[in-house]
Amino acid sequence: MSLPNLISCARICFIFPFVICLMQVQHQDHYRYVALGMLLAIGLSDVLDGYLARKRGEITKFGKFLDPIADKLTLVIACVLLSSDKFWPEPRFPNWISAIIISRELFFTLGIVAVFIIPKRKIVLSPDKLGRLTTFLQITAVIAVLLGNHLSLTILLILWWLVVVVTFASTVNYTYRGVKQL
Repeated sequence: MSLPNLISCARICFIFPFVICLMQVQHQDHYRYVALGMLLAIGLSDVLDGYLARKRGEITKFGKFLDPIADKLTLVIACVLLSSDKFWPEPRFPNWISAIIISRELFFTLGIVAVFIIPKRKIVLSPDKLGRLTTFLQITAVIAVLLGNHLSLTILLILWWLVVVVTFASTVNYTYRGVKQL
């Protein structure tokens, strides 16, 4: 297995301790910062594995599958836990924002599965600037909720609405690009 793929696997393994930290914040607030550190490590490993794969010429089909799975798992799990009143103190993600983010990820996952089922056409849906901006803003929103006790509700609301608008635009854009190739 290539080094970039090992890093992606390690990123997936970091999700479990990240979840444990998120679940402990209600009991001991310092876990908020441990979870933030873990999320930053997960994010930096995402940048590192992509860089190494390109630099070393180790881009693989497995890596193209594994990397987005690691990203989606991290994002979806964070959204679920950070919107739950059972696991996370205020401020929390509003449930409807988590639902929008998770719906987009599920929609894309179904789209990827459909691409593999339609073998007669080669459909390419590589991330574009809008998709990267969406992911960046979604992760920024997760970080903002982690730091929510240091941010005003106004800043959180502005960020959350920005995430919703850009997530919707990205979904429409990817859908258009995918359907156009059919």
